[in-house]
Amino acid sequence: MPTPENPTWARREVVTASTMNTRVRDPHRFLYQSPSCRVTARQRGTYRDSSVNWVPADALDPGGKLSGRWFTFAWYLPGQGIQPPNEFDTAALARPDATATGVPYALRLYAPEDGRYDVAFGGVIDAPGTKPLNMHVKLGKNMANESMWSDDARVFASSSPGRSNITRGFGSLAAAVRLKKGESVSAGGICDQSFLLGNKELPGRSFFSMRWVGRY
Repeated sequence: MPTPENPTWARREVVTASTMNTRVRDPHRFLYQSPSCRVTARQRGTYRDSSVNWVPADALDPGGKLSGRWFTFAWYLPGQGIQPPNEFDTAALARPDATATGVPYALRLYAPEDGRYDVAFGGVIDAPGTKPLNMHVKLGKNMANESMWSDDARVFASSSPGRSNITRGFGSLAAAVRLKKGESVSAGGICDQSFLLGNKELPGRSFFSMRWVGRY
């Protein structure tokens, strides 16, 4: 639903049902359910083995080949993740970017309208060994490829997750950003070792969300 217009009332204007719908109902309906989306992690990291806590077919690369450089986190499309009741998309913000094991996933969320958006990331990150986990996470705008995570002009939030123990990190990151229709936001990270984002024993703890909160 596009952002509703609300023209000023004209002197001696005749009020009709259509007028009231346009000027009262539609704006309130939009504000009650503004464009928003919440997706959950595809349980994708850089580590794979036969453990029940990990998803070998869904890891990005065997042996942690992607550890040590920035890459974009992948997300289930709404309704296809491991906790569908907590996943939603009110205005086609999530679009399939690629597929893995036959299941499409999203790398970014798109703005359906010009405006200011609240963007949030939450993650539980696990490492397979005993080496202390160190990770850095960023939120970025219009990230078309992995090399762009090094462009600070595109990054609008940055944080290093805390640790609950040596091999598990956790944290959240949120920010407001201005977007034009069609622009996108992504979450990306870098780690010093192999890792997994979105352990299936903790469904819904690793997520990415976006919500329209107002005009510029």
